[in-house]
Amino acid sequence: MFSIFYFPLVASLASSSLSSELWEILRKGHVSSAASHVSRIAESEEDGLHAASWWQLQADLQIALGRHADAEDSYRKSQKMIRTGNRDVHVASARNAGWQAFFRYRFATAMACFTRLTDEHGIDPRRRLEGMFGVVCVQFQLGNLRACEDSLQTLLGAFENSTTEIDSTADWFEIVHTLNADIAANRALRSMPQLSDHVFWRSEISKELGPSNQIGTGVGARLASLLTSVESPILSSRLRYLAAQHELSKGRLEATDDLTAHLHWAADRGLVPYQKFAREEIALASIAGGAPHIAKMVLSALSAENRHAPDHSQLDYLYCLAKTRQAEGRNYDAMLLYSRYALSAMQCLRESSRALTHPSRTNRRSEVFDDVAARLPAKYRRAYRYILENLDRSDLSVKEIAIEIGVTIRTLQNVFKSCLGATPRDVIRQRRMERIRAELQAEERHSEQGVQQVASKWGVRHRSSLATGYKTQYNEVPSQTLKR
Repeated sequence: MFSIFYFPLVASLASSSLSSELWEILRKGHVSSAASHVSRIAESEEDGLHAASWWQLQADLQIALGRHADAEDSYRKSQKMIRTGNRDVHVASARNAGWQAFFRYRFATAMACFTRLTDEHGIDPRRRLEGMFGVVCVQFQLGNLRACEDSLQTLLGAFENSTTEIDSTADWFEIVHTLNADIAANRALRSMPQLSDHVFWRSEISKELGPSNQIGTGVGARLASLLTSVESPILSSRLRYLAAQHELSKGRLEATDDLTAHLHWAADRGLVPYQKFAREEIALASIAGGAPHIAKMVLSALSAENRHAPDHSQLDYLYCLAKTRQAEGRNYDAMLLYSRYALSAMQCLRESSRALTHPSRTNRRSEVFDDVAARLPAKYRRAYRYILENLDRSDLSVKEIAIEIGVTIRTLQNVFKSCLGATPRDVIRQRRMERIRAELQAEERHSEQGVQQVASKWGVRHRSSLATGYKTQYNEVPSQTLKR
C-alpha cells in the first residue's frame, strides 16, 4: 500500500492549517516530528474551525505512523470543534471516515466516502483533489490497475484546472507526477514474467500482455528523468527507491544496498507502516529478479506482524513467502502458503466487486453499510437502516425514526448533525434524490411526467420539493439530467 507514503503529504496540502514550517518538516520526510509539532499546536488551540483543522491534521499524521486508535480520538475531537455549519461537518465526516476505512481495508466504504467528496458541489478544490487521490488509492489496492490509471488521469486534469484556486501548486505538481510514475513502476513490477502466478494482480494485467511484455518499457528512464526535476527530499527518496527496485527486478543485485538504505531512512523517520509495504515491494522485486534469498531476508522482520493481519494486507506477503519456500525446496509449506494467498486474493476480488459496483437504488438494504452508516454510532445505524427501508413512504417522519430506536427527536438530530453534518430530514431528502437521479440516468425514455412518477415512487409528492431538493443536491434540475 504505497498510498501510506503519499497520504500525509496530500492530507497536509489539503488542510487549511498547513504552515511553511510544518511543510518543510514533511518535505524532508520527518512525519514523526511533524506529528509532534502539530500535536503541540492542536493542544493549544481553542474551539473553532482552525482548531478542528489542526486536530484533523494530527489524526492524519497519527494514521501515517500507524497509531489508529489515537487517530480515531483526534478525528472525533476535530469534528466536535466545527461550529461553522453542517456543510463543514458533512465534508469532514465523509473525508475522515474515508481514510479510516481505507487504512482498515474497508475499501467499499472508503470508495463511497471519497466519491462523495469528489461529487460534492462547491467543495474546496483541495479537498476534491484529495478525494480523487483517495479514489486512485482504492482502485490500486483492489488491483484495478486500468481503472486506477484512468482515475489518476482524472486527478491530473482536475489539478491542471485548479491551479488558479489552490496554493502550493508546485508541491501538488511534484506529488501528482511522482505518484503517476510510482503507479507505472508498480504495474511494471507486477507484470514481470517471474510473477505470473501472482493471480490477484495478473488477473487484470494479463489482459494487456502480448507475446512480449512491453508494460515495463521505459520505467527506469522515466524515474531517472523525474528525479532531475523533483525538489522535494521525501519524493526524491521514493523515486531513488523505485529506481533501485526496478534494477533489482531486472536481476541487478547490487541495487539491494540502495533499497536497504531506504528502509533505514524510513525507520529513522518513524514510518513503521510504510516500512512494511516497502519490504513487500522489495520482496516482489527480489523474486522477479531471481533472488528469493533477498526476499526471505527482507520479509523476516514481518513474520510476527503479519500473523494476524487483515487479509488484504497479507496478499503480497503470503505470495512472496510461498515463493521463498518453493525456492528452498519446501514444497508442502509453499503449497499451504499459496493456498492462504489464493483465499485472500478471492476475498479481495469480492471486495473489489462490492466497492466498485454501484448498488441498485431499488434495493432497500444495499446501502445499509455505506459511508453514512460508517460515520454513525452503532445504535444510530439502526435509524439509518430504518430510513433506507422506508424511503418510499411520503409520511416518514423524524419522530417515527426516533421512536424506532428509543431516543428523543432532539437526541437523534444532535447525533446525526455531529456525525454527518446533516439532520435526519436532510439524509432522507439526500437519499431520495440519489435514488431518483439513479433511475433518471438509467432510463432514457422518461418524460417530464415520468420524472414526477419516479419522484412519487420515492416519497416526493410535490413538484416544488423535487425541484428544490434536486437543485440543492446536484446543481441542476431533473430535466437537465434527462437531456444528458
